[in-house]
Amino acid sequence: THRNASVRAKACNLVGNLCRNSPYFYPELKNHNLIPALIQCCADSDSSVRTFAVVATGNAGFHSSYLYPDLEAAVSVLEERLHDAVSGKMRANAAGALGNLVRNGGQLMRTVVHMRVIDSLLQVALNDKSLEARRISLFSLGNILKNELGRRAALKPELRLVTLLQAMAHSTTDNRIARNFKRIQRILGEQPAPQPPQPSQQQQQQQQQQQTQGGGGGGGSSAFDVDR
Repeated sequence: THRNASVRAKACNLVGNLCRNSPYFYPELKNHNLIPALIQCCADSDSSVRTFAVVATGNAGFHSSYLYPDLEAAVSVLEERLHDAVSGKMRANAAGALGNLVRNGGQLMRTVVHMRVIDSLLQVALNDKSLEARRISLFSLGNILKNELGRRAALKPELRLVTLLQAMAHSTTDNRIARNFKRIQRILGEQPAPQPPQPSQQQQQQQQQQQTQGGGGGGGSSAFDVDR
């Protein structure tokens, strides 16, 4: 990377523009091994370099999953950018980039879950001072929920994701936040709910005894009941 921050920023901006409208230049980024330097710039000491690098990284994952193997190392750096104190735009861009890294398939979902990206996106969506960061975090959470592994991680009872987002959506006056939450509801409605752990043989016997003694059976649960 160049020692001049302005040059680094302009180089990252160029890469972002090359990848903005199509995946045409993805093979060139791979062939010239540019992704590691781009990821390094996402953690640059200069905020302008970080901003352009984060956007370029997101663009590198937007159109296809071709560069996903090369972009895996970006997940942890982008998660850190969700906590960047410089600007809400930076956090919004990082949220969008993370959403792009799962938008075209689940190759990176284990890394996303391991790096606690879901938790961080949820906190941004609920609490960030930047409205745009909240909007985009909500949209990226929807992308994660399309994947079975991501859905299982996001719908763990202790996270209370649906309950917290539902309360936020009902109290907001922002149309995009409301629309992005409805998108999450639609995604969850289209997907099967995560299966609960199977009861042990002893628990099954106890349930059978309760039913024999007149204990009532309950109705089925939906994806929105996971926090109970």
